[in-house]
Amino acid sequence: MEKRLSKFSHSFLKELYEKKYYLIAIWVTLIVTYVYFDGHLAFLPKKTFLLLGLSLSALLFIKGKVYNKVFLIIMLTGTFFCFYTPVMDSPDENFHYSRALYISEGHLYLPSNKQDLLVSSDISDVEKFFKKPLVNTDLGRKEVSSKKVQYNNLANTNGYSFASYLPQTFGILIAKVFHLSIFASILLGRFFNLLTFALLCRFAIKKSGPRQQIFGILAIVPINVYIAASFNQDAVANGLIFLAISLFYSFLDKDKVSYKDLFIYFLLSVLIALSKLPYVLLIGLLLFIPKEKMSRKKYLTVVLLIGTAALCSLLWLKITSALNLNVIHVNPQINPIEKIKYTIENMPEFIRMMVKEGVNFIPFKLQSLFTFGWLAYDVKSFIWFYLVFISIVILISPKAPKMKKISKLGVWLVALGIIFGILMTAYLMWGEITDMSIKGIQGRYFSGVFVLLALAVNVSAQLMIQDNNLSIKEYQKEKVENFLFFVATLFIMVSLLTTIIQYYL
Repeated sequence: MEKRLSKFSHSFLKELYEKKYYLIAIWVTLIVTYVYFDGHLAFLPKKTFLLLGLSLSALLFIKGKVYNKVFLIIMLTGTFFCFYTPVMDSPDENFHYSRALYISEGHLYLPSNKQDLLVSSDISDVEKFFKKPLVNTDLGRKEVSSKKVQYNNLANTNGYSFASYLPQTFGILIAKVFHLSIFASILLGRFFNLLTFALLCRFAIKKSGPRQQIFGILAIVPINVYIAASFNQDAVANGLIFLAISLFYSFLDKDKVSYKDLFIYFLLSVLIALSKLPYVLLIGLLLFIPKEKMSRKKYLTVVLLIGTAALCSLLWLKITSALNLNVIHVNPQINPIEKIKYTIENMPEFIRMMVKEGVNFIPFKLQSLFTFGWLAYDVKSFIWFYLVFISIVILISPKAPKMKKISKLGVWLVALGIIFGILMTAYLMWGEITDMSIKGIQGRYFSGVFVLLALAVNVSAQLMIQDNNLSIKEYQKEKVENFLFFVATLFIMVSLLTTIIQYYL
């Protein structure tokens, strides 16, 4: 026993020494970030810093598959966000929280009358402490309530299916069954939403085969983890989108694609349509699977599945639109049909606007990937560092099996279609008839598009070092992988520190 302990101690100390520069980087980044955001060393939150630093340091010693590493990174950093994100401070979190409350009371769908928008009075107690740190509220002393109040903002979730709220609802139900506090219900709802996202990402990365490294890095973009650690339904939606993308790429690696594969992908696409409608276009990727992997009958099946998915999407759009007319205050100046007519009549102006949106996409829209709260605070100064980092990841990621030209074409067409769908949804649904602008678009809406396109980039470490005639083994693939995930985790840590400094100091 003593020999085993001695051997373990020796091995641990050796590994600790080998990772000394990583450990130093963690603590230096903590201090530098704190000072950068005008934190005073005299008021340094020592306990928080110690807990955060030790937790991230522990990640350095976790070994195993990429998908397991990503799962642990999401869960560890996300749990911090669950606790430190103030009350309903994630975008539209009070709306999503009210929907989870509504579902926990047995209502899968929203009512058709405004007077029936009734939810637990917990929403009123929560909104009294809007954007305040959880620990600075008395929500820990208030038990979850069955009393009902009218909450009209519940109607703002009409575009989302109940399915994307099941994890949050499960957390609230646990609080109700055990008569816990509202504080506990918020933490549990956030935690199970985070857990679902982490599990979906784990499965998606596992299915992605040789693309696991780059997929894992893109899955833990800070805003993805931040949103997952809230009541936002985007956690489930993004997880499902990542899974659909990974399945498509796994089809490209197969000798033959089965009917079962096609049907599962169809069901996944329809489920995505009920949460993030523009991403239903992912089902179009099936048309671009190389012909040697599918028979003519399977292509006909694909056409049938695409048509069915389109009908389901239109039906869902009709249902949610009808609900808008009944329970949501309608601005007469917001009319998609009339706006389409106005746009056709003013097509040159519309084209100029779309060109500007395209040019401004990276410098303006992508910045919101590092914007938190209700777009209230940010670390935009880090976006360019992050873009450089992501570019390096794409360049040095191990080479996946070569994609056929037809599949690459499909990826680009579908990606552009999704981007256009997101932009046009915002243009038609959120702006007045004569308003030639696109408002409300955030970079996080395109997370799925980034993953889809990045996985199609066929550049690798081999290309960078082939002149030296070195092998992947000699290139020390594992060390490079560990370094990349370490840097990605540091970016999440910086984002978390931004929240802590904003609200707790």
